[in-house]
Amino acid sequence: MMNSLVFETQGDWDSTTLFNNGEEVFADRLFVSLQRARGWLGNDRGGELTAYVTLQDSPDEEHGIFPGSIEIRVPRNNLLIVNRDPHFAFESTQVYYQEIEVTMSMAELYLEIDADENIVQCYISLFQGHGIGSGNAETFTLL
Repeated sequence: MMNSLVFETQGDWDSTTLFNNGEEVFADRLFVSLQRARGWLGNDRGGELTAYVTLQDSPDEEHGIFPGSIEIRVPRNNLLIVNRDPHFAFESTQVYYQEIEVTMSMAELYLEIDADENIVQCYISLFQGHGIGSGNAETFTLL
Protein backbone atom coordinates (compact mmCIF):
# COMPACT_ATOMS: atom_id res chain seq x y z
CA MET A 1 0.00 0.00 0.00
CA MET A 2 1.27 3.49 -0.84
CA ASN A 3 1.59 6.12 1.84
CA SER A 4 -0.80 9.04 1.88
CA LEU A 5 0.42 11.33 4.67
CA VAL A 6 -1.30 14.47 5.87
CA PHE A 7 0.57 16.80 8.22
CA GLU A 8 -1.55 19.55 9.73
CA THR A 9 -0.94 22.26 12.32
CA GLN A 10 -2.42 25.54 13.45
CA GLY A 11 0.99 26.57 14.76
CA ASP A 12 1.23 24.89 18.16
CA TRP A 13 2.08 21.35 19.28
CA ASP A 14 -1.47 20.64 20.55
CA SER A 15 -2.95 21.23 17.09
CA THR A 16 -0.25 19.28 15.22
CA THR A 17 -1.23 15.93 13.70
CA LEU A 18 0.17 13.44 11.20
CA PHE A 19 -2.03 10.86 9.49
CA ASN A 20 -1.14 8.09 7.05
CA ASN A 21 -3.96 6.53 5.04
CA GLY A 22 -6.47 7.95 7.52
CA GLU A 23 -4.76 6.64 10.69
CA GLU A 24 -2.91 8.86 13.14
CA VAL A 25 0.86 8.41 13.23
CA PHE A 26 2.74 9.13 16.46
CA ALA A 27 5.98 10.51 15.10
CA ASP A 28 9.07 12.02 16.68
CA ARG A 29 10.29 13.57 13.46
CA LEU A 30 9.00 14.40 10.00
CA PHE A 31 11.60 15.41 7.42
CA VAL A 32 11.26 16.39 3.75
CA SER A 33 14.00 17.98 1.64
CA LEU A 34 13.58 18.55 -2.10
CA GLN A 35 16.23 20.32 -4.14
CA ARG A 36 15.85 20.77 -7.87
CA ALA A 37 18.68 21.80 -10.17
CA ARG A 38 18.22 24.13 -13.10
CA GLY A 39 20.65 24.87 -15.88
CA TRP A 40 21.78 28.32 -16.99
CA LEU A 41 19.12 28.35 -19.73
CA GLY A 42 16.38 27.34 -17.31
CA ASN A 43 16.33 23.68 -18.33
CA ASP A 44 15.63 20.94 -15.80
CA ARG A 45 18.77 19.24 -14.43
CA GLY A 46 17.10 16.74 -12.08
CA GLY A 47 17.25 16.93 -8.33
CA GLU A 48 17.17 15.17 -5.02
CA LEU A 49 14.35 14.25 -2.65
CA THR A 50 14.67 12.89 0.89
CA ALA A 51 11.50 12.25 2.90
CA TYR A 52 10.98 10.17 6.01
CA VAL A 53 9.25 9.83 9.37
CA THR A 54 10.68 8.50 12.62
CA LEU A 55 8.15 7.02 15.01
CA GLN A 56 7.95 7.52 18.78
CA ASP A 57 8.37 3.80 19.46
CA SER A 58 11.38 3.46 17.09
CA PRO A 59 13.05 6.91 16.90
CA ASP A 60 16.26 5.59 15.32
CA GLU A 61 14.49 3.99 12.34
CA GLU A 62 13.60 6.14 9.31
CA HIS A 63 10.43 5.19 7.44
CA GLY A 64 10.34 6.46 3.84
CA ILE A 65 7.32 8.46 2.73
CA PHE A 66 7.51 7.65 -0.97
CA PRO A 67 6.14 6.13 -3.12
CA GLY A 68 3.00 7.96 -2.16
CA SER A 69 2.17 11.52 -1.18
CA ILE A 70 2.41 14.02 1.65
CA GLU A 71 0.10 16.96 2.12
CA ILE A 72 1.24 19.80 4.37
CA ARG A 73 -1.55 21.96 5.78
CA VAL A 74 -0.49 25.00 7.77
CA PRO A 75 -2.24 28.34 8.37
CA ARG A 76 -2.84 30.09 5.03
CA ASN A 77 -0.78 27.52 3.06
CA ASN A 78 -1.27 24.11 1.50
CA LEU A 79 1.45 22.02 -0.11
CA LEU A 80 1.22 18.60 -1.76
CA ILE A 81 4.14 16.43 -2.90
CA VAL A 82 3.36 13.31 -4.93
CA ASN A 83 5.65 10.56 -6.20
CA ARG A 84 3.88 7.29 -6.93
CA ASP A 85 6.74 5.75 -8.91
CA PRO A 86 7.52 2.35 -7.30
CA HIS A 87 11.24 3.01 -7.90
CA PHE A 88 10.97 6.55 -6.47
CA ALA A 89 12.38 8.22 -9.60
CA PHE A 90 12.85 11.95 -8.95
CA GLU A 91 11.42 12.81 -12.38
CA SER A 92 8.05 11.41 -11.23
CA THR A 93 7.75 13.96 -8.41
CA GLN A 94 4.94 16.52 -8.65
CA VAL A 95 4.57 19.52 -6.33
CA TYR A 96 1.44 21.62 -5.76
CA TYR A 97 1.47 24.87 -3.77
CA GLN A 98 -1.88 26.49 -2.96
CA GLU A 99 -3.43 23.85 -5.28
CA ILE A 100 -1.37 25.07 -8.28
CA GLU A 101 1.19 22.75 -9.83
CA VAL A 102 4.65 24.29 -9.33
CA THR A 103 6.76 21.26 -10.23
CA MET A 104 8.73 23.02 -12.98
CA SER A 105 9.21 26.13 -10.80
CA MET A 106 10.54 24.26 -7.76
CA ALA A 107 13.95 25.26 -6.47
CA GLU A 108 13.80 23.91 -2.92
CA LEU A 109 11.39 22.65 -0.30
CA TYR A 110 12.37 22.03 3.30
CA LEU A 111 10.21 20.66 6.12
CA GLU A 112 11.55 19.61 9.49
CA ILE A 113 9.29 18.87 12.42
CA ASP A 114 11.11 17.38 15.42
CA ALA A 115 9.14 17.15 18.65
CA ASP A 116 12.10 16.12 20.82
CA GLU A 117 14.31 19.00 19.64
CA ASN A 118 11.39 21.50 19.37
CA ILE A 119 12.21 22.20 15.71
CA VAL A 120 9.45 23.51 13.45
CA GLN A 121 10.57 24.75 10.05
CA CYS A 122 9.04 24.75 6.59
CA TYR A 123 9.74 26.81 3.48
CA ILE A 124 9.44 26.55 -0.27
CA SER A 125 11.56 28.35 -2.89
CA LEU A 126 10.25 28.80 -6.42
CA PHE A 127 12.25 29.87 -9.48
CA GLN A 128 11.16 33.21 -10.90
CA GLY A 129 10.96 34.04 -14.61
CA HIS A 130 11.88 31.97 -17.63
CA GLY A 131 14.69 31.86 -20.14
CA ILE A 132 18.32 32.90 -19.96
CA GLY A 133 19.61 33.62 -16.49
CA SER A 134 16.37 32.63 -14.76
CA GLY A 135 18.17 31.44 -11.65
CA ASN A 136 16.45 33.78 -9.18
CA ALA A 137 14.16 32.15 -6.66
CA GLU A 138 11.60 33.51 -4.21
CA THR A 139 11.26 31.83 -0.82
CA PHE A 140 7.97 31.49 1.08
CA THR A 141 8.15 30.62 4.77
CA LEU A 142 5.28 28.35 5.80
CA LEU A 143 6.33 27.64 9.40
